[in-house]
Amino acid sequence: MNRPALIISASLLPVMAWATAAGVAAQDRAAFLAKQTIDCPGCDLRGANLDRRDLTGADLSGADLTGATFARTILRGANLSGANLAGASLKRRDLTGANLSGANLEGATFHRANLRGANLNGANLNLATLTSANLQHATLVQALLFQAEAGGADFTGANLRAALMGSARLIVAKLDGADLSFADLWEAKLNDASLRDAMLTDANLHAATLPRADMRGVTGERTILTQAGLRSANLSGAVLHGADLFQADLVEADLTGADFAFSRLSAAKLFNANQTDTKFQGATMPDNSVHP
Repeated sequence: MNRPALIISASLLPVMAWATAAGVAAQDRAAFLAKQTIDCPGCDLRGANLDRRDLTGADLSGADLTGATFARTILRGANLSGANLAGASLKRRDLTGANLSGANLEGATFHRANLRGANLNGANLNLATLTSANLQHATLVQALLFQAEAGGADFTGANLRAALMGSARLIVAKLDGADLSFADLWEAKLNDASLRDAMLTDANLHAATLPRADMRGVTGERTILTQAGLRSANLSGAVLHGADLFQADLVEADLTGADFAFSRLSAAKLFNANQTDTKFQGATMPDNSVHP
């Protein structure tokens, strides 16, 4: 074969490879939609009807599932990493142990969905609805939850390190034992929420509302609670060293046995707060005096 022919043949290789990959993808999609297989990684499944499908353990990683329907679909242990599920309705769906890392879930609805143990690391859940969803022991490291509606959701034991949860609504949510280190909860709504034994190291709760929140036994270093609303919250036994509580509202809060060593409480409101055995070593008090 002469040199020009070799050059032409070489230039066709990428085109042939693409055509082959496209053909395989089309076959995979056809087989998946025909219910001959539950795997379809990277497939274009926009608008697909997946109602009543048992997709337990399915590989749908990187698939485009925008507009797909999931009525009574089972997705236990499914691999949905990197999938596009923006706006998807997954109400009451079973996603126990599913891998949703890096998935686009913006505006998706997970009302009463079971996401126990699911991997949601880096997932986009901005504006998502997670009301009463089960997220026990789920991992949501660096997940995006801006303005998410998660009232009554159960995040018990969840890993929310460095999650971005600004303005999220977590009213009556359970975050007991959750790791919220480095999480951003700027202006989040946590009214009547439970955060017992949660980790709050370097968490940002500036202007968050936590009235009547159960924060017994929370721990953390350098937690930011500036202008936070903690009226009637229960912080008994909390250990928050070096916390910033500037202008925080702690009126009628229970601070029994809490430890605020080296924290800043300048201009904080402590009217009628229960300070029995509360430790303020080296803390800057509301009148700007330093506690011995």
